Amino acid sequence: MSVATKPLTDFASEQQRRFDALVPAEQRKVTGHFGTPAVIAEFMAGMFSQPLECHLRILDAGAGVGTLSVAVCQRLLEHDSPLKLHFELWENDQSLVPLLRQSLTHCQQALCTAGHKLTFAIRDEDFILSNGEESLFDNAIEPSFHWAILNPPYFKLRKDSAQARAMAHVVHGQPNIYALFMARAAELLLPGGEMVAITPRSYFNGPYFKRFRKWYFDRMSVRQVHVFESRTEAFKSDAVLQENVILHAEKGATPRDILLTSSTGRDLMEVQQRRAMYDTIIDNSNGDHVVRVTSNRMEHEIVAAMDKLPCRFRDLGFEISTGPVVGFRAVEFLRDVQSATTAPLLWMHNVRPFVTPFPRKNGKQTHIEVSNASKRLLVPARNYVLLKRFTSKEEKRRLVAGVFTPQDSYSEWVGLENHLNYVYRAGSELSQLEVFGLAAFFNSAFVDQYFRAISGNTQVNATEIRSMPFPDQATIESIGQQILQLSDKNPSVVERIVGATLALPGTLVNELIETTA
Repeated sequence: MSVATKPLTDFASEQQRRFDALVPAEQRKVTGHFGTPAVIAEFMAGMFSQPLECHLRILDAGAGVGTLSVAVCQRLLEHDSPLKLHFELWENDQSLVPLLRQSLTHCQQALCTAGHKLTFAIRDEDFILSNGEESLFDNAIEPSFHWAILNPPYFKLRKDSAQARAMAHVVHGQPNIYALFMARAAELLLPGGEMVAITPRSYFNGPYFKRFRKWYFDRMSVRQVHVFESRTEAFKSDAVLQENVILHAEKGATPRDILLTSSTGRDLMEVQQRRAMYDTIIDNSNGDHVVRVTSNRMEHEIVAAMDKLPCRFRDLGFEISTGPVVGFRAVEFLRDVQSATTAPLLWMHNVRPFVTPFPRKNGKQTHIEVSNASKRLLVPARNYVLLKRFTSKEEKRRLVAGVFTPQDSYSEWVGLENHLNYVYRAGSELSQLEVFGLAAFFNSAFVDQYFRAISGNTQVNATEIRSMPFPDQATIESIGQQILQLSDKNPSVVERIVGATLALPGTLVNELIETTA
Protein backbone atom coordinates (compact mmCIF):
# COMPACT_ATOMS: atom_id res chain seq x y z
CA MET A 1 0.00 0.00 0.00
CA SER A 2 1.19 3.56 -0.60
CA VAL A 3 0.03 6.62 1.20
CA ALA A 4 1.08 10.07 0.00
CA THR A 5 0.97 12.25 3.04
CA LYS A 6 2.89 14.92 4.89
CA PRO A 7 5.23 13.27 7.40
CA LEU A 8 3.40 12.55 10.63
CA THR A 9 6.42 13.79 12.57
CA ASP A 10 5.82 17.29 11.17
CA PHE A 11 2.62 17.37 13.21
CA ALA A 12 4.46 16.22 16.34
CA SER A 13 7.18 18.82 15.80
CA GLU A 14 4.53 21.54 15.68
CA GLN A 15 3.05 20.22 18.93
CA GLN A 16 6.50 20.40 20.52
CA ARG A 17 6.97 23.98 19.33
CA ARG A 18 3.64 24.95 20.89
CA PHE A 19 4.63 23.44 24.20
CA ASP A 20 8.10 25.00 24.17
CA ALA A 21 6.57 28.42 23.46
CA LEU A 22 4.29 28.11 26.49
CA VAL A 23 6.67 26.55 29.02
CA PRO A 24 10.02 28.26 29.78
CA ALA A 25 13.18 26.20 29.25
CA GLU A 26 14.07 26.39 32.94
CA GLN A 27 10.72 24.88 33.90
CA ARG A 28 11.16 22.09 31.35
CA LYS A 29 14.59 21.38 32.83
CA VAL A 30 13.15 21.00 36.34
CA THR A 31 10.74 18.31 35.15
CA GLY A 32 13.43 16.68 33.01
CA HIS A 33 11.48 17.20 29.76
CA PHE A 34 13.60 17.51 26.62
CA GLY A 35 11.50 16.93 23.51
CA THR A 36 12.94 14.57 20.91
CA PRO A 37 13.79 16.23 17.57
CA ALA A 38 11.85 14.60 14.74
CA VAL A 39 14.95 13.49 12.83
CA ILE A 40 16.22 11.61 15.90
CA ALA A 41 12.79 10.10 16.59
CA GLU A 42 12.63 8.78 13.01
CA PHE A 43 16.12 7.30 13.35
CA MET A 44 15.14 5.58 16.59
CA ALA A 45 11.94 4.16 15.12
CA GLY A 46 13.99 2.73 12.26
CA MET A 47 16.07 0.61 14.66
CA PHE A 48 13.28 -1.84 15.46
CA SER A 49 13.17 -5.13 13.61
CA GLN A 50 10.52 -5.76 10.97
CA PRO A 51 7.25 -6.74 12.72
CA LEU A 52 6.69 -10.50 12.64
CA GLU A 53 3.13 -10.26 13.94
CA CYS A 54 0.20 -8.18 12.79
CA HIS A 55 -0.58 -7.17 16.39
CA LEU A 56 1.96 -4.94 18.16
CA ARG A 57 1.76 -3.47 21.65
CA ILE A 58 4.08 -0.48 22.01
CA LEU A 59 5.14 1.33 25.18
CA ASP A 60 6.16 4.99 25.24
CA ALA A 61 7.07 6.06 28.79
CA GLY A 62 7.69 9.76 29.29
CA ALA A 63 5.89 10.36 26.01
CA GLY A 64 5.86 14.17 25.99
CA VAL A 65 3.94 15.34 22.92
CA GLY A 66 4.31 11.84 21.42
CA THR A 67 7.08 12.42 18.88
CA LEU A 68 8.61 8.96 19.35
CA SER A 69 5.29 7.14 18.99
CA VAL A 70 4.44 9.28 15.99
CA ALA A 71 7.77 8.30 14.41
CA VAL A 72 6.88 4.62 14.95
CA CYS A 73 3.52 5.21 13.29
CA GLN A 74 5.22 6.92 10.37
CA ARG A 75 7.57 3.98 9.92
CA LEU A 76 4.71 1.45 9.98
CA LEU A 77 2.32 3.50 7.85
CA GLU A 78 3.27 1.77 4.59
CA HIS A 79 3.76 -1.72 6.00
CA ASP A 80 2.78 -4.36 3.42
CA SER A 81 0.03 -6.00 5.46
CA PRO A 82 -2.57 -4.49 7.81
CA LEU A 83 -1.38 -3.98 11.37
CA LYS A 84 -3.19 -3.69 14.66
CA LEU A 85 -1.23 -1.31 16.85
CA HIS A 86 -1.87 -0.45 20.46
CA PHE A 87 0.16 2.29 22.14
CA GLU A 88 0.35 2.80 25.87
CA LEU A 89 1.71 6.27 26.57
CA TRP A 90 2.76 7.46 30.01
CA GLU A 91 2.93 11.20 30.67
CA ASN A 92 2.16 12.76 34.04
CA ASP A 93 2.68 16.39 33.02
CA GLN A 94 -0.92 17.53 32.61
CA SER A 95 0.07 20.36 30.27
CA LEU A 96 1.45 17.83 27.78
CA VAL A 97 -1.47 15.38 27.79
CA PRO A 98 -3.80 17.34 25.41
CA LEU A 99 -0.98 17.74 22.87
CA LEU A 100 -0.12 14.05 23.21
CA ARG A 101 -3.72 13.05 22.60
CA GLN A 102 -3.89 15.23 19.48
CA SER A 103 -0.68 13.66 18.13
CA LEU A 104 -1.98 10.10 18.50
CA THR A 105 -5.42 10.99 17.15
CA HIS A 106 -3.70 12.44 14.08
CA CYS A 107 -1.77 9.16 13.63
CA GLN A 108 -4.92 7.13 14.22
CA GLN A 109 -6.64 8.82 11.30
CA ALA A 110 -3.64 8.43 8.97
CA LEU A 111 -3.16 4.75 9.80
CA CYS A 112 -6.85 4.02 9.39
CA THR A 113 -6.74 5.57 5.91
CA ALA A 114 -3.78 3.31 5.11
CA GLY A 115 -5.68 0.18 6.16
CA HIS A 116 -4.27 -0.26 9.67
CA LYS A 117 -5.88 -0.04 13.06
CA LEU A 118 -4.47 2.01 15.92
CA THR A 119 -5.73 2.24 19.48
CA PHE A 120 -4.02 4.06 22.33
CA ALA A 121 -4.28 4.70 26.03
CA ILE A 122 -2.73 7.67 27.78
CA ARG A 123 -1.74 7.13 31.41
CA ASP A 124 -1.21 10.39 33.32
CA GLU A 125 0.27 8.64 36.37
CA ASP A 126 3.75 8.00 37.74
CA PHE A 127 5.25 5.37 35.42
CA ILE A 128 7.55 3.89 38.08
CA LEU A 129 5.06 3.67 40.94
CA SER A 130 2.00 2.64 38.95
CA ASN A 131 3.50 -0.53 37.52
CA GLY A 132 3.82 -2.51 40.73
CA GLU A 133 6.87 -3.41 42.76
CA GLU A 134 9.29 -6.23 42.14
CA SER A 135 11.09 -8.18 44.80
CA LEU A 136 14.16 -10.32 44.31
CA PHE A 137 11.93 -13.40 44.37
CA ASP A 138 8.63 -12.45 42.74
CA ASN A 139 8.00 -10.45 39.62
CA ALA A 140 4.66 -8.71 40.14
CA ILE A 141 4.85 -7.06 36.73
CA GLU A 142 3.16 -8.81 33.83
CA PRO A 143 5.12 -8.26 30.60
CA SER A 144 2.86 -7.36 27.69
CA PHE A 145 4.73 -5.14 25.20
CA HIS A 146 6.56 -6.03 22.00
CA TRP A 147 8.35 -2.68 21.64
CA ALA A 148 9.32 0.12 24.01
CA ILE A 149 10.58 3.48 22.77
CA LEU A 150 11.84 5.99 25.32
CA ASN A 151 13.17 9.47 25.80
CA PRO A 152 12.78 9.37 29.59
CA PRO A 153 13.05 12.41 31.86
CA TYR A 154 16.52 13.21 33.22
CA PHE A 155 16.92 14.30 36.82
CA LYS A 156 18.35 12.93 40.04
CA LEU A 157 16.08 11.47 42.69
CA ARG A 158 16.51 11.55 46.44
CA LYS A 159 17.75 8.26 47.87
CA ASP A 160 14.61 8.02 49.97
CA SER A 161 12.15 8.91 47.19
CA ALA A 162 9.25 6.55 46.60
CA GLN A 163 10.57 5.77 43.10
CA ALA A 164 14.06 4.90 44.40
CA ARG A 165 12.58 2.66 47.09
CA ALA A 166 10.36 0.91 44.55
CA MET A 167 13.38 0.18 42.34
CA ALA A 168 15.90 -0.64 45.06
CA HIS A 169 16.65 -3.91 43.27
CA VAL A 170 18.02 -1.90 40.34
CA VAL A 171 19.82 1.13 41.81
CA HIS A 172 21.66 2.31 44.86
CA GLY A 173 22.71 5.75 46.03
CA GLN A 174 21.18 8.80 44.42
CA PRO A 175 19.69 7.47 41.18
CA ASN A 176 18.73 9.29 38.01
CA ILE A 177 15.12 8.84 36.97
CA TYR A 178 16.05 7.82 33.41
CA ALA A 179 17.65 4.56 34.59
CA LEU A 180 14.51 3.64 36.50
CA PHE A 181 12.43 4.24 33.36
CA MET A 182 14.70 1.94 31.35
CA ALA A 183 14.48 -0.79 33.99
CA ARG A 184 10.71 -0.55 34.40
CA ALA A 185 10.21 -0.61 30.64
CA ALA A 186 12.44 -3.69 30.38
CA GLU A 187 10.28 -5.43 32.99
CA LEU A 188 7.20 -4.73 30.87
CA LEU A 189 8.65 -6.18 27.65
CA LEU A 190 7.72 -9.66 26.48
CA PRO A 191 10.58 -12.14 25.81
CA GLY A 192 12.11 -11.08 22.51
CA GLY A 193 10.70 -7.59 22.99
CA GLU A 194 12.81 -4.65 21.85
CA MET A 195 13.68 -1.34 23.48
CA VAL A 196 15.08 1.77 21.81
CA ALA A 197 16.00 4.51 24.29
CA ILE A 198 17.82 7.83 24.03
CA THR A 199 19.45 8.75 27.34
CA PRO A 200 22.64 10.22 28.80
CA ARG A 201 25.55 7.79 28.48
CA SER A 202 26.46 8.24 32.15
CA TYR A 203 25.16 4.74 32.97
CA PHE A 204 27.79 3.17 30.68
CA ASN A 205 30.36 3.04 33.47
CA GLY A 206 31.14 4.11 37.02
CA PRO A 207 30.00 2.82 40.42
CA TYR A 208 26.72 4.77 40.63
CA PHE A 209 25.07 2.72 37.88
CA LYS A 210 26.84 -0.60 38.54
CA ARG A 211 23.78 -2.31 40.01
CA PHE A 212 21.60 -1.00 37.20
CA ARG A 213 24.03 -2.21 34.52
CA LYS A 214 24.16 -5.70 35.99
CA TRP A 215 20.39 -5.91 36.29
CA TYR A 216 19.75 -4.48 32.81
CA PHE A 217 22.40 -6.30 30.79
CA ASP A 218 21.60 -9.61 32.47
CA ARG A 219 18.15 -9.28 30.87
CA MET A 220 18.66 -7.19 27.74
CA SER A 221 21.09 -7.96 24.91
CA VAL A 222 22.41 -4.93 23.07
CA ARG A 223 21.83 -4.86 19.33
CA GLN A 224 22.94 -1.32 18.44
CA VAL A 225 24.50 1.71 20.10
CA HIS A 226 24.46 5.12 18.47
CA VAL A 227 26.80 7.86 19.68
CA PHE A 228 26.49 11.57 18.93
CA GLU A 229 30.01 12.89 18.38
CA SER A 230 28.88 16.38 19.41
CA ARG A 231 27.45 16.36 22.91
CA THR A 232 25.55 19.62 22.39
CA GLU A 233 23.88 19.18 19.01
CA ALA A 234 21.35 16.41 19.65
CA PHE A 235 19.22 18.60 21.97
CA LYS A 236 20.68 21.95 20.96
CA SER A 237 17.48 23.93 21.44
CA ASP A 238 17.31 22.81 25.07
CA ALA A 239 21.01 23.58 25.78
CA VAL A 240 21.56 19.98 26.94
CA LEU A 241 25.22 19.28 27.69
CA GLN A 242 24.74 15.60 28.50
CA GLU A 243 26.49 13.16 26.19
CA ASN A 244 23.51 11.30 24.74
CA VAL A 245 23.37 7.85 23.21
CA ILE A 246 20.70 5.68 21.64
CA LEU A 247 20.55 2.06 22.76
CA HIS A 248 18.66 -0.71 20.95
CA ALA A 249 18.36 -3.88 23.02
CA GLU A 250 16.38 -7.13 22.90
CA LYS A 251 14.99 -8.91 25.95
CA GLY A 252 16.31 -12.38 26.71
CA ALA A 253 18.16 -12.72 23.42
CA THR A 254 21.51 -14.38 22.82
CA PRO A 255 24.34 -11.84 22.64
CA ARG A 256 25.84 -11.35 19.19
CA ASP A 257 27.92 -8.72 17.42
CA ILE A 258 26.81 -5.16 18.16
CA LEU A 259 26.23 -2.52 15.48
CA LEU A 260 28.01 0.70 16.46
CA THR A 261 26.90 3.87 14.73
CA SER A 262 27.84 7.51 15.17
CA SER A 263 26.88 10.88 13.77
CA THR A 264 27.77 14.50 14.22
CA GLY A 265 24.79 15.79 16.20
CA ARG A 266 21.53 15.60 14.31
CA ASP A 267 23.19 14.95 10.98
CA LEU A 268 21.83 11.44 10.57
CA MET A 269 22.20 11.40 6.80
CA GLU A 270 25.88 10.46 7.11
CA VAL A 271 26.05 7.81 9.81
CA GLN A 272 29.33 5.97 10.36
CA GLN A 273 28.94 2.33 11.31
CA ARG A 274 30.91 -0.79 12.18
CA ARG A 275 30.31 -4.06 13.99
CA ALA A 276 32.11 -5.21 17.12
CA MET A 277 32.18 -8.39 19.19
CA TYR A 278 29.72 -8.25 22.07
CA ASP A 279 32.21 -8.65 24.92
CA THR A 280 34.44 -5.87 23.59
CA ILE A 281 31.54 -3.46 24.03
CA ILE A 282 29.82 -4.90 27.11
CA ASP A 283 32.94 -5.53 29.19
CA ASN A 284 32.15 -7.75 32.14
CA SER A 285 35.75 -8.79 32.85
CA ASN A 286 35.53 -7.13 36.27
CA GLY A 287 31.87 -7.91 36.89
CA ASP A 288 30.94 -4.29 36.15
CA HIS A 289 29.17 -4.65 32.76
CA VAL A 290 30.95 -1.50 31.55
CA VAL A 291 29.81 -0.27 28.13
CA ARG A 292 32.76 0.81 26.02
CA VAL A 293 31.74 2.60 22.86
CA THR A 294 33.99 4.52 20.51
CA SER A 295 32.59 7.06 18.09
CA ASN A 296 35.37 7.22 15.49
CA ARG A 297 38.40 5.39 14.10
CA MET A 298 40.96 7.06 16.38
CA GLU A 299 38.99 6.25 19.53
CA HIS A 300 38.70 2.64 18.35
CA GLU A 301 42.48 2.43 17.85
CA ILE A 302 43.11 3.97 21.27
CA VAL A 303 40.83 1.50 23.09
CA ALA A 304 42.36 -1.41 21.17
CA ALA A 305 45.87 -0.24 22.11
CA MET A 306 44.92 0.22 25.78
CA ASP A 307 43.46 -3.28 25.89
CA LYS A 308 46.85 -4.68 24.87
CA LEU A 309 48.55 -3.27 27.97
CA PRO A 310 49.58 -6.18 30.22
CA CYS A 311 48.40 -5.06 33.66
CA ARG A 312 45.64 -3.37 35.60
CA PHE A 313 46.30 -0.48 37.96
CA ARG A 314 45.33 -2.54 40.99
CA ASP A 315 47.71 -5.37 39.99
CA LEU A 316 50.79 -3.17 40.41
CA GLY A 317 50.47 -2.54 44.14
CA PHE A 318 49.28 1.03 43.65
CA GLU A 319 46.38 2.45 45.63
CA ILE A 320 44.06 5.34 44.84
CA SER A 321 41.87 7.13 47.36
CA THR A 322 39.76 10.25 47.57
CA GLY A 323 41.04 13.25 49.51
CA PRO A 324 39.66 13.04 53.08
CA VAL A 325 39.00 16.77 53.63
CA VAL A 326 35.37 17.72 52.96
CA GLY A 327 35.46 21.51 53.24
CA PHE A 328 32.08 22.21 54.82
CA ARG A 329 32.54 19.40 57.35
CA ALA A 330 36.05 20.47 58.33
CA VAL A 331 35.43 24.21 58.80
CA GLU A 332 36.75 24.16 62.36
CA PHE A 333 40.18 23.02 61.12
CA LEU A 334 40.60 25.31 58.09
CA ARG A 335 42.96 28.30 58.37
CA ASP A 336 43.85 31.31 56.24
CA VAL A 337 47.35 31.76 57.66
CA GLN A 338 50.28 29.35 57.97
CA SER A 339 51.50 28.60 61.47
CA ALA A 340 53.61 26.08 63.37
CA THR A 341 50.50 23.94 63.85
CA THR A 342 49.16 23.91 60.28
CA ALA A 343 49.79 21.97 57.06
CA PRO A 344 49.10 22.89 53.41
CA LEU A 345 45.57 22.22 52.18
CA LEU A 346 45.38 21.35 48.49
CA TRP A 347 42.31 21.79 46.32
CA MET A 348 41.54 20.97 42.68
CA HIS A 349 42.82 24.34 41.51
CA ASN A 350 46.25 23.49 42.93
CA VAL A 351 46.68 20.58 40.52
CA ARG A 352 48.39 21.22 37.19
CA PRO A 353 50.17 18.71 34.93
CA PHE A 354 53.25 17.43 36.79
CA VAL A 355 53.11 20.16 39.47
CA THR A 356 51.06 21.19 42.49
CA PRO A 357 51.61 24.92 42.90
CA PHE A 358 50.88 26.23 46.37
CA PRO A 359 49.22 28.28 47.75
CA ARG A 360 47.11 29.44 44.70
CA LYS A 361 44.34 30.67 47.00
CA ASN A 362 41.45 30.96 44.52
CA GLY A 363 39.28 32.19 47.39
CA LYS A 364 39.85 28.99 49.38
CA GLN A 365 41.48 28.58 52.76
CA THR A 366 44.90 27.13 52.09
CA HIS A 367 45.93 25.66 55.45
CA ILE A 368 44.56 23.04 57.81
CA GLU A 369 45.21 22.59 61.52
CA VAL A 370 47.41 19.68 62.59
CA SER A 371 46.06 18.23 65.83
CA ASN A 372 44.84 14.97 67.26
CA ALA A 373 41.32 15.93 66.25
CA SER A 374 42.26 16.63 62.61
CA LYS A 375 44.77 13.80 62.04
CA ARG A 376 42.08 11.62 60.41
CA LEU A 377 41.86 14.26 57.66
CA LEU A 378 45.59 14.42 56.95
CA VAL A 379 48.02 12.23 55.00
CA PRO A 380 51.80 12.08 55.44
CA ALA A 381 53.76 14.43 53.13
CA ARG A 382 55.10 11.81 50.70
CA ASN A 383 55.32 11.29 46.96
CA TYR A 384 51.83 11.28 45.44
CA VAL A 385 50.19 11.63 42.07
CA LEU A 386 47.17 13.92 42.46
CA LEU A 387 44.23 13.62 40.06
CA LYS A 388 41.37 16.06 39.73
CA ARG A 389 38.11 14.23 40.37
CA PHE A 390 36.00 16.66 38.33
CA THR A 391 36.43 18.67 35.18
CA SER A 392 33.86 20.69 33.29
CA LYS A 393 32.57 19.26 30.01
CA GLU A 394 34.22 22.17 28.19
CA GLU A 395 37.71 21.56 29.59
CA LYS A 396 40.26 20.25 27.12
CA ARG A 397 41.46 17.47 29.45
CA ARG A 398 39.39 15.03 31.47
CA LEU A 399 42.47 13.71 33.29
CA VAL A 400 44.86 16.13 34.98
CA ALA A 401 47.68 14.65 37.09
CA GLY A 402 49.92 16.70 39.34
CA VAL A 403 52.99 15.53 41.24
CA PHE A 404 53.32 16.16 44.97
CA THR A 405 56.58 15.52 46.83
CA PRO A 406 57.54 16.03 50.51
CA GLN A 407 59.40 19.18 49.45
CA ASP A 408 56.07 20.71 48.40
CA SER A 409 54.90 20.81 52.02
CA TYR A 410 56.19 22.95 54.89
CA SER A 411 54.80 20.29 57.26
CA GLU A 412 55.21 16.55 57.61
CA TRP A 413 51.49 16.38 56.81
CA VAL A 414 49.27 17.60 54.00
CA GLY A 415 45.52 18.04 53.63
CA LEU A 416 43.87 16.84 50.40
CA GLU A 417 40.41 18.14 49.63
CA ASN A 418 37.67 15.70 48.65
CA HIS A 419 37.63 16.73 44.97
CA LEU A 420 41.07 15.18 44.55
CA ASN A 421 42.14 11.56 44.12
CA TYR A 422 45.64 10.63 45.24
CA VAL A 423 47.76 7.69 44.09
CA TYR A 424 50.17 6.08 46.56
CA ARG A 425 51.65 2.82 47.77
CA ALA A 426 50.14 1.39 50.94
CA GLY A 427 52.80 0.89 53.61
CA SER A 428 55.59 2.43 51.53
CA GLU A 429 56.22 5.32 49.19
CA LEU A 430 56.13 5.81 45.45
CA SER A 431 59.55 6.24 43.93
CA GLN A 432 60.38 9.34 41.94
CA LEU A 433 60.40 7.28 38.74
CA GLU A 434 56.97 5.87 39.55
CA VAL A 435 55.51 9.28 40.37
CA PHE A 436 56.64 10.89 37.12
CA GLY A 437 55.90 7.78 35.06
CA LEU A 438 52.36 7.58 36.39
CA ALA A 439 51.81 11.32 35.99
CA ALA A 440 53.01 11.20 32.37
CA PHE A 441 50.75 8.24 31.62
CA PHE A 442 47.71 10.00 33.12
CA ASN A 443 48.58 13.33 31.45
CA SER A 444 49.00 11.78 28.01
CA ALA A 445 46.39 12.48 25.35
CA PHE A 446 46.41 8.71 24.78
CA VAL A 447 44.94 7.98 28.21
CA ASP A 448 42.79 11.11 28.26
CA GLN A 449 41.17 10.19 24.95
CA TYR A 450 40.68 6.61 26.19
CA PHE A 451 38.96 7.85 29.33
CA ARG A 452 36.71 10.15 27.31
CA ALA A 453 35.86 7.33 24.89
CA ILE A 454 34.70 4.93 27.58
CA SER A 455 33.24 7.40 30.08
CA GLY A 456 30.23 9.66 29.85
CA ASN A 457 31.10 11.19 33.21
CA THR A 458 33.16 14.26 33.98
CA GLN A 459 33.95 12.67 37.33
CA VAL A 460 37.13 10.60 37.55
CA ASN A 461 36.18 7.74 39.84
CA ALA A 462 38.81 5.78 41.74
CA THR A 463 36.92 2.59 40.80
CA GLU A 464 37.44 3.30 37.10
CA ILE A 465 41.15 3.97 37.58
CA ARG A 466 41.62 0.71 39.49
CA SER A 467 40.19 -1.31 36.60
CA MET A 468 42.05 0.55 33.82
CA PRO A 469 44.58 -1.30 31.67
CA PHE A 470 48.12 -0.27 32.63
CA PRO A 471 51.73 -0.74 31.53
CA ASP A 472 53.96 -2.94 33.65
CA GLN A 473 56.25 -1.62 36.37
CA ALA A 474 59.36 -1.43 34.18
CA THR A 475 57.53 0.58 31.50
CA ILE A 476 56.17 3.08 34.04
CA GLU A 477 59.65 3.59 35.45
CA SER A 478 61.13 3.95 31.95
CA ILE A 479 58.60 6.69 31.16
CA GLY A 480 59.39 8.36 34.48
CA GLN A 481 63.14 8.27 33.79
CA GLN A 482 62.66 10.03 30.45
CA ILE A 483 60.27 12.63 31.88
CA LEU A 484 62.70 13.51 34.67
CA GLN A 485 65.34 14.38 32.08
CA LEU A 486 63.08 17.01 30.49
CA SER A 487 63.61 20.65 31.41
CA ASP A 488 60.27 21.53 29.79
CA LYS A 489 57.45 18.99 29.98
CA ASN A 490 55.85 20.10 26.75
CA PRO A 491 52.67 18.08 26.08
CA SER A 492 53.80 17.00 22.61
CA VAL A 493 57.17 15.80 23.94
CA VAL A 494 55.43 13.92 26.79
CA GLU A 495 53.09 12.34 24.23
CA ARG A 496 56.02 11.24 22.09
CA ILE A 497 57.76 9.64 25.09
CA VAL A 498 54.62 7.81 26.27
CA GLY A 499 53.73 6.68 22.75
CA ALA A 500 57.23 5.41 21.92
CA THR A 501 57.65 3.61 25.25
CA LEU A 502 54.27 1.89 24.84
CA ALA A 503 55.13 1.06 21.21
CA LEU A 504 52.03 2.79 19.88
CA PRO A 505 51.70 3.13 16.08
CA GLY A 506 53.49 6.27 14.88
CA THR A 507 50.42 7.51 12.99
CA LEU A 508 48.33 7.30 16.16
CA VAL A 509 50.97 9.14 18.20
CA ASN A 510 51.05 11.93 15.59
CA GLU A 511 47.26 12.23 15.73
CA LEU A 512 47.37 12.39 19.52
CA ILE A 513 50.04 15.09 19.40
CA GLU A 514 47.73 17.15 17.20
CA THR A 515 45.09 17.08 19.96
CA THR A 516 47.59 18.60 22.42
CA ALA A 517 48.16 21.69 20.29
